[in-house]
Amino acid sequence: MEKTFKYRIYPTEKQEVLIVKTFGCHRHIYNHYLELRGEAYKNEGLSLSYMDCCKDLAQYKKDKEWLKEVDSTALQSTLKDLDTAFGNYFKSCEIGDKKFGYPNKKSRKDRRQSYRTINNNPNNNTIRVSKKTIRIPKLGEIEYANSRDVEGRILNATVTQSPSGKYYISICCTEVDIPQLPETGSAVGVAWASRSTAPTATATNTRTTGTTG
Repeated sequence: MEKTFKYRIYPTEKQEVLIVKTFGCHRHIYNHYLELRGEAYKNEGLSLSYMDCCKDLAQYKKDKEWLKEVDSTALQSTLKDLDTAFGNYFKSCEIGDKKFGYPNKKSRKDRRQSYRTINNNPNNNTIRVSKKTIRIPKLGEIEYANSRDVEGRILNATVTQSPSGKYYISICCTEVDIPQLPETGSAVGVAWASRSTAPTATATNTRTTGTTG
C-alpha cells in the first residue's frame, strides 16, 4: 500500500535559489508542451504522447542550457503531470462530464508552487531520509522537522512552497505495512422501517451466553 509522509524542510539560501529555479523550469516545461501539444492537434491532428514529449525534451534541453541546472526527473514528472491532465480532459469529453477542463497554463503567481522528483534508482536511493536530513537530487541534504519515521520503499518526493513562503516535502512510499484494526466483537445490522425510509444501521454486541446447571 502507498502512503505519503509530509515534513517541513529548511533549505539553505543556496538550496532555496535552486528550488525556486526548479519551480520556474517546471512551469516553463509545462506551458511549453501544453502549447506544443495543442498546436500539434489543431494544425496536424496529432496527439503527442508522454514519450513523444520526453524525446523532444532531450533536444529542447540542448537549446535551453539553463534547464540542465535542475533535476532532470523533475522535468520528466512535469511531462507526466501534463499527460495526466490531458488524459482527464479527453476522458471527460468522451463521457460528457465537465469535471476536468482543458489544461491551464501555470503561473508564478499561483498560490502553490511545487515540483516532484523521482527515486529512479531504488538500489542507490537517490532520495534518502536520515534522522536530521533528507537527500534529494541536485539539492543534496536538506534539514527537516522529523515528526515520524518514513516507512516502506520511497517512490518520489514533492517539494512545495506554501503561500506563506514555507517549504515542505511530501515523500510517497509503497510497500507500507498497514496494521489491521482489532476486532470489536460487534455486528452491524440493517433494519428497514418502510419502503419510503432509508436503512438504519444498528450495532449490536454479540457474546456467547453459557448455561448453568
